[in-house]
Amino acid sequence: MKRAFSADELKHTAPRLAVERRSVRFQDVDAAGIVFYPRVLEYFSDAYMAALKERGIDVPGMIAGGGIKLPLVHAEADYLLPLRFGDAIEVEVLAPKLGDTSFTVGYRVTTAGGVAAVGQTVHVCIDGARFTPRPLPNDLRSALG
Repeated sequence: MKRAFSADELKHTAPRLAVERRSVRFQDVDAAGIVFYPRVLEYFSDAYMAALKERGIDVPGMIAGGGIKLPLVHAEADYLLPLRFGDAIEVEVLAPKLGDTSFTVGYRVTTAGGVAAVGQTVHVCIDGARFTPRPLPNDLRSALG
């Protein structure tokens, strides 16, 4: 799959839509004492959901209703620095790149030592009843833009 965000954009230049500050929890680390790799994807998801909520997008209502849905169809992460229990981190949600029926969200995880992880997720807007792609609604475009 072609990357919507370049490595440079993810690490340095892409503008951010939102930021979530948190600490690495004990249950996030593995036997090596560093963040277990899928936890970074959870950090991405938590920050993404918080960003949508901040912009007035009712994700629980969207899931419960029969209208549009925004399933994730691709996720990737690059791990650049170790994250350890107790580290204070910022999970940045980068301004999405919007297509007709899909959008790509970038993420940057930073710590005192620099950029620790980057990644991106691709979401497709679908009709909830038929599970077929549909154009992104204008209110969603505005909230993400």
